[in-house]
Amino acid sequence: VPCRPGLGGAIVPRSCDHVPQPGEEPCPLDPWMVVPDRSQYVDQQTLKLQENPEDVPTGELPRNMLLSVDRHLVQLIVPGTRLTVMGIYSIFQASSSSNS
Repeated sequence: VPCRPGLGGAIVPRSCDHVPQPGEEPCPLDPWMVVPDRSQYVDQQTLKLQENPEDVPTGELPRNMLLSVDRHLVQLIVPGTRLTVMGIYSIFQASSSSNS
């Protein structure tokens, strides 16, 4: 099952596409399992990007946003590094564990 990189998790199908033959049992619910040795991985890191302190008005907190990097950009930045970023700005739906 291919998984896209980013902030969302992997979406694993709940059932298989196999059509049972007469007398054959259908697939159970959640028949899939991850096989780590046969999986391909991509390095990924989430960073918190914060505006420069000198650009923040007195008495206010600096604004920040999450930044997702992968492959060769992982582990290149240490906290406090000043950088300029060019990328694709997108939103994601954060899941909530509460039932409200």
